Amino acid sequence: MKLFLLGANGRTGREVLSGALDAGDMVTALVRGEDRLADVSHQRLETVVGDPCDPRVLEALLPGHDAVVSVLGPRRPSKAASAIYPESAAAIVEAMHHSEVDRLLVTSSALLFPDAGLLAGLLRRLMPGIVQAARGMEERVRTSDLAWTIVRTSLLTNDRETRYRAAAGALPEGGGAVSRSAVARFLLTEARQSGHLRQVVGLCG
Repeated sequence: MKLFLLGANGRTGREVLSGALDAGDMVTALVRGEDRLADVSHQRLETVVGDPCDPRVLEALLPGHDAVVSVLGPRRPSKAASAIYPESAAAIVEAMHHSEVDRLLVTSSALLFPDAGLLAGLLRRLMPGIVQAARGMEERVRTSDLAWTIVRTSLLTNDRETRYRAAAGALPEGGGAVSRSAVARFLLTEARQSGHLRQVVGLCG
């Protein structure tokens, strides 16, 4: 496949990038600065500097790709940082509507599941900005006519476990943290098989 990846320099993004390249895919990674991904070089990787919230930048780069994968998210639980969710979603959807690419996969937060558990309820109260921003991002994606999949992940870890549990419309029973490696595996599998088209998927370990 030829994938367009946003958020490639983050910890989850690097897992997606590594998995895609290992699988033989071609990847275009959009990053904000020339120093991002400077340590990664591969003949099937093209790194482009640009603003992921500018639809004109995205529209110019998208033609020829099979799918867009966005793992963009806030690095801090502030309102300003969380704005990356809705702002990038608006730009991505607009750009894709003007291109031949319609397969979109984005990551979101399991905090949006109302029955995700007591800890999730506490975190929703402590981090309302993230919840509101993620909800806005999802709304923009869901109301588009794209072939989208939204992946709500539970607490992310950095271990190498690649197994996961997935459920449409809910967090799998028992919840549990999920590794970034497992999230990457799910995204790349879904990009190929499209088993959850126009669905919100809960993902945990």
